[in-house]
Amino acid sequence: MLERQRRSRNDASDLSLNWPGRQWEPGAVASVSAPPPLVTDEDHEVGPAPNASARLVFGDALDVAGSLLASGFEGKVSVVYVDPPFASQASYSYEARLDGPADGRVLRSLAYNDRWSGDGVGPYLDMLAPRLEALTKLLAPSGTIWVHVDYRASYLVRLLLDEILGRRAFLNEIVWRRAPNLGRQAASAQFGRTVDTLVVYGGDQATLNPPTRLEPIARESVRKDDAGRPFIAAPRGDYTDQSVARLESEGRVHRSATGKVYVKYFLVQDSQGAWCRKRRVDALWTDVPPLRHSPPGERTGFPTQKPRALLDRVVACASAPGDWVVDLFAGSGTTGESAHALGRRFVLGDASPVALGMARARLLRIGVPLRVERCRLEAAHEAPSPRVQIDRSGADVRVALLDPKEPLAWAIDPAARRGGPFRPAWHSERAPGVRTRAALKEASLTAPEGPIAVRVWHDDGSVGTCTLEAP
Repeated sequence: MLERQRRSRNDASDLSLNWPGRQWEPGAVASVSAPPPLVTDEDHEVGPAPNASARLVFGDALDVAGSLLASGFEGKVSVVYVDPPFASQASYSYEARLDGPADGRVLRSLAYNDRWSGDGVGPYLDMLAPRLEALTKLLAPSGTIWVHVDYRASYLVRLLLDEILGRRAFLNEIVWRRAPNLGRQAASAQFGRTVDTLVVYGGDQATLNPPTRLEPIARESVRKDDAGRPFIAAPRGDYTDQSVARLESEGRVHRSATGKVYVKYFLVQDSQGAWCRKRRVDALWTDVPPLRHSPPGERTGFPTQKPRALLDRVVACASAPGDWVVDLFAGSGTTGESAHALGRRFVLGDASPVALGMARARLLRIGVPLRVERCRLEAAHEAPSPRVQIDRSGADVRVALLDPKEPLAWAIDPAARRGGPFRPAWHSERAPGVRTRAALKEASLTAPEGPIAVRVWHDDGSVGTCTLEAP
């Protein structure tokens, strides 16, 4: 049985959430004196980059957060976004759609497991609580943490964050309509479960800058003032006489023939030429369409993937260009793609090798100079060494991948170093879309004399590497 009870010790909140067999105690994260190191496995920066601006880490969120704290990230991060398991008691598979006949071919791999012993709540909370606590320690004074969950976990996350940060750190509970009310949901004996929740907490200096969206206005409601500016008018509501006077000096007051005061809201045109009113986005997000309506090239096949537009809004409203964004339940890497597109630096992490391979391929496909690291976990399990053919003519080298036939991605390090990170000079990834585009099968590049390493990533998260001397 879950219960909230008053706490006697002086912690962030005087309330705590108890559950049977509770293991987590606040403050334990801070006592970890020797966090595991971050080991660089692959570096697309290729050079001395001690502060790489795009990092992907294979590791558990708690370990990665501890390593980031120990390496100088404490109090430096503007946005922590996490989309953790939801205590759904289900397993989720990644579906790789391959090029081929019209009926398509699909490879399925276990992406992650969201099953917990017993009723699941206790073990789930013991997993989630310390990771949220560690992540909050990364936040800058103006930073915010966004936890994306659904009806199964949203109320639990709020109680955990109340305990970690205090109730006054709560900023927003944003409801995102992720799907229309159709099919079994609409026909069920309850209101359709079509929404997710983003729980947002931050420090005393945390501020958000909600964007505006365009609300179409019926043509018959549009008026024009003496200067020819289109507007709509609304009753003055609770505006004081002083406020009305200020608005009138700005040309924003309309008086009816009877002298009644209305406030003008000037209009803009959308891309179709329709008149619209700009409105600030509130905590109900119905204008971000579900992933099924995103471009085919965005849909990776990773389960529970979120649309890029959703992460664009989160990152844009809670950070500035150059800020750090962290997501340690990164899945297919949507947060990293958004952060990169908006000029932010980022660290992504995930304990699923399938997620790591998918996020890596996705980010490299759009040209992110990525550093791939691991934390405590060994490198993803090995696949059979790839079969390649290498032909050299002076410094010019041609490499052909003979097997596997359909890799998720592969890359070439033309100057392989024993014991050093893999540093690709060439790489290719499969690209999703209406028709999947396979990775290239051949590469031409220049390479010095010496060994050449080829590494292949498979859809199940395994990695195969071979090192050969070019003839």
